Amino acid sequence: MKVSLTYGREKIELEIPKKNLADIIEPRNPDTIADVEHELNRVLDNPHGEMLEDLSRGKSVCVLVEDHTRDEPHWELLSTTVPRLRDATMVQFIVTTGSHEVKHTGNLEIVEMIHRAARSAKLENYDVVINDCESEDVTDVGTTSRGTPVIINDAALGHELYVALADMKAHYFAGYSNALKDLLPGICAFDSIEANHSMALDVNSTFGLHPYHPNKDRRNNPLADDMREAFEMITKDARVFTLSVISAGEEIVWADAGEVKPVIAGGIEILDETTSFTVQPTPKIVVSPGGYPQDKSLYHAQRGLELTKNAVMDGGDILFLAECRDGIGPGSAIENFYNKLTMPLNKVIDSISEGYKLYQHKAYKFAQLLKRVNSIDMYTKLEKDDVEAAHLNKVFNPQETIDRWIEDDPNVKITVLDKANKIAVYAS
Repeated sequence: MKVSLTYGREKIELEIPKKNLADIIEPRNPDTIADVEHELNRVLDNPHGEMLEDLSRGKSVCVLVEDHTRDEPHWELLSTTVPRLRDATMVQFIVTTGSHEVKHTGNLEIVEMIHRAARSAKLENYDVVINDCESEDVTDVGTTSRGTPVIINDAALGHELYVALADMKAHYFAGYSNALKDLLPGICAFDSIEANHSMALDVNSTFGLHPYHPNKDRRNNPLADDMREAFEMITKDARVFTLSVISAGEEIVWADAGEVKPVIAGGIEILDETTSFTVQPTPKIVVSPGGYPQDKSLYHAQRGLELTKNAVMDGGDILFLAECRDGIGPGSAIENFYNKLTMPLNKVIDSISEGYKLYQHKAYKFAQLLKRVNSIDMYTKLEKDDVEAAHLNKVFNPQETIDRWIEDDPNVKITVLDKANKIAVYAS
């Protein structure tokens, strides 16, 4: 039978006999909402706590807008929120890049959306910045109990209301992407991000665990809890409001608004219902991160492998479909992610265990997976030499990998995982 998977902005079809196809796993989105603006206005009119327009009246407001790497309805989030801020004394918009690329064309497009929304709403006193984690215009607001220095963009200082526009999904070390991440790493300096992300090496820093999880037995995630503490330090006595969604292409599955903790907890509940899967591991799996921007680079596409790695048996094989039109990853990550990964795998793991530097958690987790499986074939636009230097095999026809697996074992079971950057897979 034909199986369709996302790749860049296209679809790839693979032929897998029915008897060999163990399962096709992708987010369960049975009730998507096409009229995104209508739904966002509905939840903004019925928030957890006070209305946004009441909270912002006469106040200095900081609006946190996620960057271009987030596959979310940026325009609708802005067009429904900004008109409710007309009575604020000042509105500071910050594109929350964390350690991502600052001047990417996608971020510049988001900046233009902000200006367009502000003009449409006749918002007069506002400013827009893109966070640059290497900037010197930062302030240290303290240190978390786990030793993370909380150093933030000066533009985020001293506001009376913070508004986080957030897309939620499973996250392979922060548990879940959510509004807390808009602050750390979103508006923080390099040193803050590095200290926080060093906790990604902890086995409890993984998907499915978060301090706001409705299930008290699933709250022990040290990295996410460090983010929570930083969030509280940054916002201090200010009020905080979030408009959060779970997106599905051009549509959304869920939206909610208001106080941060109940909104995040509600989103986690929906994610556990729609994007979490418990499977019997199979010897072969096919993984697509979910097309652009989820597979914009190897750095971004790797999330899909981490979130689905439990689907493959030890000693198994993976076919990885990731276009990587933007290359290996952001320039700042090449040394500690990619160049580190090209070392012998045992050396990768040992050297990072001895002393972490930002981005090395990706090389560390990649190396662990590569040691556990037999091989990873990658269908991609990356150069063959670059792929193979990272211990992967570049293939030019993904169907040939499937055919070879079946030729080697006519009864082999293959699990297919699409939109892998937005699912979480647990082994039964």
